[in-house]
Amino acid sequence: MSILSRVRNITKATLNEMLDHVEEPIMMLNQYLRDMEREISQAELTLASQLSQEKKTKMLLEETKQRIEKRQRQAQLAIEHGQDDIARQAIYDKQLAEEKVEQYTRDYEFLVEQSQALREQLQELKEKFYTMKNKRAGLIARANAAKATKRIHDTLSPSHLESAAKGFARMEEKILNLEVDAEISEKMRRIYDPEYMPAKNNPRVETELEKMKQSALQNT
Repeated sequence: MSILSRVRNITKATLNEMLDHVEEPIMMLNQYLRDMEREISQAELTLASQLSQEKKTKMLLEETKQRIEKRQRQAQLAIEHGQDDIARQAIYDKQLAEEKVEQYTRDYEFLVEQSQALREQLQELKEKFYTMKNKRAGLIARANAAKATKRIHDTLSPSHLESAAKGFARMEEKILNLEVDAEISEKMRRIYDPEYMPAKNNPRVETELEKMKQSALQNT
């Protein structure tokens, strides 16, 4: 496909069509602009080559016209001096040059027309590129806002809320179980820890215990 065809294809594309068919608009938006930059660069090279060829053809056309005038003067001088052979050769060269002028004129007009068409297409492409580039920040902001809105809607969906509630309830139950285990562990530690046995080595308790033992012996 020629550069001109690619340029026409790009200028016909619209950003909305692109965004409707991609999963990641921001990434594709940047890629689209990079592609347009490459097409612009290639079109500029083509235009430069076209203008160079146009300039060369114009130079050939001007040189050939000058050759016609020169051969015309040479033929006239030869005739004035009775040098018919020289006059014939000058006329022959002049006629060949006239044929070339016709061809160069057609070529030059064609190149000028093509260069103008390429200029217009390139200008159209650049205008679209700068328009898209200026819109990029706003489009990125809109894309991010749309993503954020979707995430919020997904979070607030009944299925998501139900799942979150069930998960929260499970965590609450686990915490309650941990608290119960901790309380039981503390009670068991106090039962077997001497520091938490206040009856041991208590004088009053020991005195009454001894009395009860004596009374038990007397009753036997």
